[in-house]
Amino acid sequence: MNYTSRPKLIAVIGATATGKTALGVELALELGGEVVNADSRLFYRGMDIATAKPKTGETKGIPHHLIDFLAPDDQYSLAEYLKQARSAISEILDRGNLPILVGGSGQYVWAIIEGWNVPEIQPNPSLRSQLECELARYGIQPLAKKLLEISPTTAQTTDLRNPRRVIRAIERVRSGSLDPTYTPSKSTHSPFDHYIVGLMIERIALHARIVERLDSMDKNGWRQEVESLLHQGYSTKDHALSAIGYPQMIDHLNGESDLKEAIRLTAVATNRLIRRQNNWFKQNDKRIKWFDMTLEPQQKTQSIISAVAQWHQLK
Repeated sequence: MNYTSRPKLIAVIGATATGKTALGVELALELGGEVVNADSRLFYRGMDIATAKPKTGETKGIPHHLIDFLAPDDQYSLAEYLKQARSAISEILDRGNLPILVGGSGQYVWAIIEGWNVPEIQPNPSLRSQLECELARYGIQPLAKKLLEISPTTAQTTDLRNPRRVIRAIERVRSGSLDPTYTPSKSTHSPFDHYIVGLMIERIALHARIVERLDSMDKNGWRQEVESLLHQGYSTKDHALSAIGYPQMIDHLNGESDLKEAIRLTAVATNRLIRRQNNWFKQNDKRIKWFDMTLEPQQKTQSIISAVAQWHQLK
């Protein structure tokens, strides 16, 4: 690809509850764009409330790609995401529209922007079953230690608190098709002429937003959503239900905690997620144009739209 004639792409990134979804829609309305989801929690059907999935009214008619296309028990890899996301972006560009990547899953965002080359590796059901038995019996720590021993490089790029990702990483290394020191190869230059909008909110204000979101979840059917998923036969053994808000409510439904404790534990898990997201999206990363949304978010939104529109017109 000619470095000087790369297709344009906007990315809206940042921690959870900073307003990425709404901003992505407003940018798309202003610039003739379509949204490509980069939040792994939004892939799964029937998981709407605890994931804060955008409702039809919130999308304002803007096409959103890679949302609601998997069942909660479907297996899905980064390689598969890259294949589908790149296809969606290509189709958006062919229509003469602007792709807008929106989400807080750092691995997915940077894999698109940096042009990662990730090999497709078939799951190993026997090994996965063995690892899941070890997880159930001993917890995540021995598996994380195992990954560190067999591939320290892979361990550095894996969330060692996330059982699904640790198991998948071990599976990749043990498959024999990856060298234990493997890291995804990246293009010399990004395949896109991109503008990365980073949203941030002061920690106290962000915590207040999280509390408000959890209160809204409780009122809008969080319990009923989880009950419906359990009734359909899904459980925490399905990796999608390890997403924040689902294990906590399942424990409550099983009588292991009251609702107040389920909400508290969900808030704790959300704050851990924010710390991980901040590790992916660094404040000193010069590729990211950061905007503080703590005060006057509507005014800030207009400022962001103006800045991105100017970039879009000049290049």
